[in-house]
Amino acid sequence: MTPESPVSAPVKGAVYSPMVRFRGHLIALLSTTMVMFHLYTGAFGSFPDLIQRSLHVGGTLILAFCLYDMRRDDARNTPLGLIDIGVIIGIVTVIGHLIWSYDRIMGFTFRMTQVDFIFAIIATLLVLEGCRRVIGWTIPALGIAGLTYALAGPSLPGPLAHGGLDPRFAAEVLYLSTRGLFGMVTGISATVIAMFVIFGAVLLRTGGGQTFMDLAMIIGGRTTGGGAKVATISSAMFGSVSGSAAANVATTGAFTIPLMKKLGYRPTFAGAVESVASTGGQIMPPIMGAGAFIMAELIGISYITIMVAAIVPALLYFIGCLAGIHFESKRLGYKPMTRDELPRAKDVLTLRRAGPVFLSLGTLITLLVRGFSPAMAAFTATAILVVLFLLGTRCWSDFKVRLNNLREGCIDAGIGLVAIAVLIAGAQILLAMISTTGMGVTFTSAIIGLGEDHLLISLMLAMVVAMLLGTGLPTAAAYMLAAAVVAPALVRLGVEPIAAHMFIFYFSILAGLTPPLCATVFISASMAKASWLPTSITAIRLSLVAFIIPFVFVFHPEILMIGDGLTIAAYAITGLIGVTLIGAAMSGYLVFPLAYWERLLFSLSAFGLIAPGVLLPVIGGALLLFMLAIHMLRNKTTYHISKETT
Repeated sequence: MTPESPVSAPVKGAVYSPMVRFRGHLIALLSTTMVMFHLYTGAFGSFPDLIQRSLHVGGTLILAFCLYDMRRDDARNTPLGLIDIGVIIGIVTVIGHLIWSYDRIMGFTFRMTQVDFIFAIIATLLVLEGCRRVIGWTIPALGIAGLTYALAGPSLPGPLAHGGLDPRFAAEVLYLSTRGLFGMVTGISATVIAMFVIFGAVLLRTGGGQTFMDLAMIIGGRTTGGGAKVATISSAMFGSVSGSAAANVATTGAFTIPLMKKLGYRPTFAGAVESVASTGGQIMPPIMGAGAFIMAELIGISYITIMVAAIVPALLYFIGCLAGIHFESKRLGYKPMTRDELPRAKDVLTLRRAGPVFLSLGTLITLLVRGFSPAMAAFTATAILVVLFLLGTRCWSDFKVRLNNLREGCIDAGIGLVAIAVLIAGAQILLAMISTTGMGVTFTSAIIGLGEDHLLISLMLAMVVAMLLGTGLPTAAAYMLAAAVVAPALVRLGVEPIAAHMFIFYFSILAGLTPPLCATVFISASMAKASWLPTSITAIRLSLVAFIIPFVFVFHPEILMIGDGLTIAAYAITGLIGVTLIGAAMSGYLVFPLAYWERLLFSLSAFGLIAPGVLLPVIGGALLLFMLAIHMLRNKTTYHISKETT
């Protein structure tokens, strides 16, 4: 989640000391500087990799220590202490030493000095501490475990034993190369991910968030369960730009959860709807969050291929969720929103208001489709957005307000980079140890041994690994760690590479909905003033289709746009019917209330429709027609008997 900037969210009545104001100005200055740095290097790439990535990590590390104190509390309204100043000086020193020594490091006669070794240790500790402050102990614990495994290799028992790494070699890999803290994924973070974070932050600060919300109200507000559908649609649109479930909940949930409660929705249901919708935002093209960019790099394919492959699964997810919400709302009697509560389309779809949003998004998608790099596409879209936003100025005072909005967007973007760059740098410690010790090969061999004759067992194991990591880590970090050890095994078992990685990506995201550490549900439940466990259970029921889709595209890669057009269309249609039926079965309502045996048979029909092959979908379709006839006949008979009795 991107915290609000210190400038945009002052505490009412607070009296700020000079050191508090200095911290706020430092955050604003660093954020804006980082945005300018990433816009330049991300689009034009004029810095060597090691220098660009080290500046990226160093700048976001300083921001992390400015934003969070030792207790991991928000420190923006507290003075900048001596420890924080010392840490900042340490970061500047180790990054400055690395840049100063660049030519020596790149030389053929390079030998690591004692100063290099000491600075490598300091840099690693600073990254681990930054991760701890931003997200907690999960990544630092994994990084320490990876280092321990690498250094203690000869002393480990059985199959875990290996030759071990020399401490100086480990330090060199982590600090003085592009295989450790400043590795490939950090490079993605410093270029592509940073550009899209900037674009998303500026888009939302220039009115994109409110435009998405108003459009969602126009599209779904007047239908059954309109308030919940508004939450789903707006979160899908918002999430396609932000790529963060937590940011979705915090932004759209601040409006949709009170709206649903005002319309009579139970707090548990309101919180569940928002968490499910916000979770799906990470799989919604065109942006999909940091994990999708990492996936493109790991597989070695273009991002547009990832984006296209995600379209049908995203549609299945959101149609399944909307179906569940619709039928649940019918069963519980939730009403649509009134016409007076809805914005007018002619006020929303104006060139001055909606023009910058849709022209910039259209530019982004067009450039991606035409083969431009994601970083250049995002840079161009951001530039067009800024120009169009400023051209909409009506007077000098309005111009000043718009400039301030852009400034706030830069601050939001800089702060948003912290939660990605610092965590990725921390995760790179474990990734570096996995690659240098061969641990990934050992784990891959174990999975292949288990799933040699049973792919489903390997998929279940991959699901558990991804969800365990996802309970304690943001999606990008959970995905990249799970993919490092699990994806190669699935590919060697015959799974399409994009299907294997998308499978892991989905379950890394879905961990935010499942107990015991369902972070997305925690946020939405607290906003709805509901208990988190019932909210999580309701969320799982509403999003059950999401737990099925990953298995479908492993056995059914056609829904990832792999295969001929007719087959893709056929499987997409049967899939859409299937997820709609699952929503009805889980809610217990179709045209009329469903008996338990009807829910079971409709579920079997749904699973048949989305199963691989030809026979099972045909059986599922036949069962569906039979059950629809029975459902209508049974309820019409019940209705006539009830009417005659009355």
